[in-house]
Amino acid sequence: MKENNHTRPPMESLACVNLDCDQYGQKGGTNLIVRKVYGKDKIRYLRCRCCQQEFSERKNTALWNSKISEAKAVSIAEHLAEGCHIKSTARLVKVDPSTVRRLNQKVGRHGQQYHEQEVQDVAVTELQADERHGFAGSKEHPAWEAELMDPQSKFILAHVQGARDETLIRRLLEDGAARLHNRHAVALFTDGLAAYRTLFPEVYGYAYYPPRQGRRGPHPKARFRIPRTAAHVQIIKHQSGYRLKEIEIRYAHGSKKRIELALERLGYHVPNTSAIERRNGTARLMSAAQVRKTLAFAGRESTKEALGWWGMTVYNWCRPHRSLKRSLPEPVGKKSMNSGHQLWLSV
Repeated sequence: MKENNHTRPPMESLACVNLDCDQYGQKGGTNLIVRKVYGKDKIRYLRCRCCQQEFSERKNTALWNSKISEAKAVSIAEHLAEGCHIKSTARLVKVDPSTVRRLNQKVGRHGQQYHEQEVQDVAVTELQADERHGFAGSKEHPAWEAELMDPQSKFILAHVQGARDETLIRRLLEDGAARLHNRHAVALFTDGLAAYRTLFPEVYGYAYYPPRQGRRGPHPKARFRIPRTAAHVQIIKHQSGYRLKEIEIRYAHGSKKRIELALERLGYHVPNTSAIERRNGTARLMSAAQVRKTLAFAGRESTKEALGWWGMTVYNWCRPHRSLKRSLPEPVGKKSMNSGHQLWLSV
């Protein structure tokens, strides 16, 4: 007899999905009961005692209305997060490519919604920003991804996609600032793109309106004041062909003392964007549409966007980061056979 090793979420983690129910979204209650179990995956069909609404436990999840087994759906998501292309994933899992595309859209949208829900009021004082290029449709249509990262925890705070222009950088900085506990206490490390320097005071500074000179004419436009707790430094790389000639460090906004304080917290000696650049390398390995010098780019922009969100979700919430490992002390006493401390690696 074939054994089904399906992991069902505990009832305490589920909630009613009916928007009109008084118990909507409230986990840990006693209002949900199992009405029946159906399908090969033994999916529970639930009923809310408060509103009498019935729904599947997969409702509002990435597996909702999936036409394939749970094991295959999970395998598809894992293959996509490991950098497999749509068609190669279909060959490995033995499903149709349209199934992979549909599930890619669902996990990407689900990852984006989870990020919107969980990443709020984050206490971060240092950020690194960068962009990486890719293609969608053809090599003549570049599609960029931009991200904000906390270099201390390696957590991606904001992720946006689009053309590499001022609009993209504005979306990135405003989205990241909206998720911070205090947007006015951030040291930002970026490359030499002019949009960062232009938009930093508007997003992370204080707005004030100077008085009008006289009684006629329009009122002056808003100006922005950089607080002492905020600063922006740009790391500009000068190249000759493919060779790096010089690295220029430009203190764009705020004080140099604030940047030095951030460097001391991070354990850096000079301003850099090393954390986000390493993240770029990892992201290219996690998405076939981001690999350099490849023909496996996404055929549609929606496919690449979903791959980007799903890869970022796996990076943030599922993968351990090697640089975050630390040694845990093992208790040593009279009954211990080892007189020294053993190093236990944990994330």
